[in-house]
Amino acid sequence: MKRILIFAACALILTACGTKKVLVDDTKQPTTEPKPNKEVDPSVAIAQFVKKVNDNAVYTKSISSKIDFTILRGEKEISVGGKLQMRRDEVIRIQLNVPIIGMEAGRLEFTKDYVLIMDRIHSEYVKADYTQVDFLKDNGLNFHALQALFWNQLFVPGQTKVTDAMLKQFTANLVNGSKTTPVVLQRDKMKYTWLTDSRSGQIQRVDVDYNSTSNGSTHVSCDYADFRSLGVKMFPNSIALNMQTTAKLPAGAANGKKLPKNMKLAIQMKGIDTNGKWDSFTTVSKKYKQVSVDDVLKKLMSL
Repeated sequence: MKRILIFAACALILTACGTKKVLVDDTKQPTTEPKPNKEVDPSVAIAQFVKKVNDNAVYTKSISSKIDFTILRGEKEISVGGKLQMRRDEVIRIQLNVPIIGMEAGRLEFTKDYVLIMDRIHSEYVKADYTQVDFLKDNGLNFHALQALFWNQLFVPGQTKVTDAMLKQFTANLVNGSKTTPVVLQRDKMKYTWLTDSRSGQIQRVDVDYNSTSNGSTHVSCDYADFRSLGVKMFPNSIALNMQTTAKLPAGAANGKKLPKNMKLAIQMKGIDTNGKWDSFTTVSKKYKQVSVDDVLKKLMSL
């Protein structure tokens, strides 16, 4: 279970139109052939579509659900039950249970300020802020980026939310007749691509690519499925994260070994509840021993 927690945490960390009405006077007959409608300015059409994608975000503030949690590395697959709790702009919490017994074995908690990993079986925990991970810090990745992945939304690195003014930073490849439309945001070595439904603008997949001549490359994808009504919006009840990387760990961590090349993580929700009557943050008992981030990385390398 400790390995499941470490593996899941690393996968998550490394891994966010208007219609014009035409009034016609039908009492007058046109004396000439009607002129064809002017084509919509491509930049306007792109802006309208990106706004549609952004407007698909659900309104609810809290989400909780029992889950089936699966981790796959190579041919080795581990599945456990658990619970997902999310409160917008506050926390994302994943609780994992001991198989059969059902008792909570571990907890992953992501807040605006820190990441908490708890091993309840061995009474150990890791607590670190996002600035302690250079990859995240250097590329503006924080809690809000992770939140956008879990909430099926667009995001701008380093920002707490996407405003209408920020939508100009996104581009979209609008192709007539295509079932899907990619929405793209490029930031230095990072490229974000949201694959959306061309009609509804619903995000079906996110691809995040990081390329560096010195630090290697990393590709993280997040697939969404099993969309169901949540209020007046649609929300995915199935989330699958996949990471592929050639990146190395920071100097001094696990002797400079490379991270695992492939990691997959899947969450299947089993009935969403929007009741927010639960505590946002976990208080760690004094009986727990705090270990370092490097300890987690070293344990990951020994898997």
